[in-house]
Amino acid sequence: MNFLSLPFLILFIFTYLLYWHIADRYKKYVLILVSCIFYSFFSSKFLIHLILVITTNYLLLRFLGKSKQYLKLSIGFNVLNLCFFKYFYFLLEIVGSILQIEFLQKPVTIDAYISQLLGIAGFHIILPMTISYYSFQLISLAVDYRKGEIEAPRYSDFLAYVLFFPVMIAGPILRFKEINQQFAKPTMSKDDMLDGIWLFSQGIVKKALLSLSLTSLIAPIFASPEEYSGSSLLFTSYLFAINLYLDFSGLTDLARGLAKLFGLHLPENFKAPFFLSGFGDFWRRWHLTFSFWIRDYIYIPLGGSRRSEWRNHYNLVLTFGLGGVWHGASMNYVLWGVFTGIFIAIERIFNQRGWYLFPKIPYVYPVVKYLFVIHIYFISWILFFTPTVAKAFSVMERIVTLQPGKTFQQMETGIYIILFGILFHAIQEWPDKFKPALRYRQVTIPIIAFVLTLALVATQTGNIDFAYQTL
Repeated sequence: MNFLSLPFLILFIFTYLLYWHIADRYKKYVLILVSCIFYSFFSSKFLIHLILVITTNYLLLRFLGKSKQYLKLSIGFNVLNLCFFKYFYFLLEIVGSILQIEFLQKPVTIDAYISQLLGIAGFHIILPMTISYYSFQLISLAVDYRKGEIEAPRYSDFLAYVLFFPVMIAGPILRFKEINQQFAKPTMSKDDMLDGIWLFSQGIVKKALLSLSLTSLIAPIFASPEEYSGSSLLFTSYLFAINLYLDFSGLTDLARGLAKLFGLHLPENFKAPFFLSGFGDFWRRWHLTFSFWIRDYIYIPLGGSRRSEWRNHYNLVLTFGLGGVWHGASMNYVLWGVFTGIFIAIERIFNQRGWYLFPKIPYVYPVVKYLFVIHIYFISWILFFTPTVAKAFSVMERIVTLQPGKTFQQMETGIYIILFGILFHAIQEWPDKFKPALRYRQVTIPIIAFVLTLALVATQTGNIDFAYQTL
């Protein structure tokens, strides 16, 4: 089940009507039940697993309190759970490569060996949906409780916090202290309702219309990048970046819109990321709940900027390296994270020393700096859509050396979608300027949302995968 399917539409309408016709003290339990139903459509077995994970976290808190053992065991348990399901094959492949053990270097041969060893057929580890997100949320809860920033949650608080279905697919990553009181007393105004419908409508356009159209354009190039010219691959990197933005921010808009319709206000996750002013500024605009999480729970505990200058740079690289691992279990993501940390560290060194990579000519310097930074980011994201590091570097080489090859087809369509991406950036950067008056919104927005939703559900166009493959 996804947000743009007929089963979800039916489930949402039933839940919405029930939710707003019962007392506030029961609303949280309705959301817990519906979230379990939503998750069970993906896998009833993993729903049981998720409830066991939540229960274990609750029992650790309940019986160990704010002791050091609680924090160590809680973080250890959640990291171990994440590592087993997400990094099992990746870690064994690394060991196999280092020790030159051939059967450990491929998931297929690992599965065959374990199946033979245990005497079972078809052993394979499947990644549970949203495990990366709920692991981060449970770790932040443990840390905040240990620091005394939150009161001891009840079991129902744990369930609502982790299971809340709008954030299951792609976040945003929640903090317990930001959402728990909202579950107890949700609020809804006419403006909130229209904002929720507007966000949901935006999400439909971004995710199911624009992102889907882009996917069909760039998929053939992803399949065989070595056949295309350097200029075509560079243009594809632009489209891939816009596609990531439309896909990911579209899902976030859907989640935030649904939450608002239940009287809950989720944190913003995107703030016109490609209107950046530098490497660091990008992460104050892109996947905000992720960048704030790694800042608060990895970078600052490592010492943040309180240590020496070079230790600070090391902390940045390590933090983003771990962030890269969180995005995916391959060396591509590790390198992407490390490169990102290096970019930001070098930018800080230049800022601290007053150095400039280009002559600081008025009006010219900001444009040159912007183009340089955004091209570095776009080209580094090639690591996302290539299967190996060697393939990624090969594509980068073709771009830098402007190798000949096939040309990009349907460039005009790609340019139009880029312009839509710029429009959505403008809406995020200057939201008040694009917000129509209430008297127009309360008529037009529900109609637009209704037509879009029915059209997508009827054609099943919305049933497409999440391109930003973090779980």
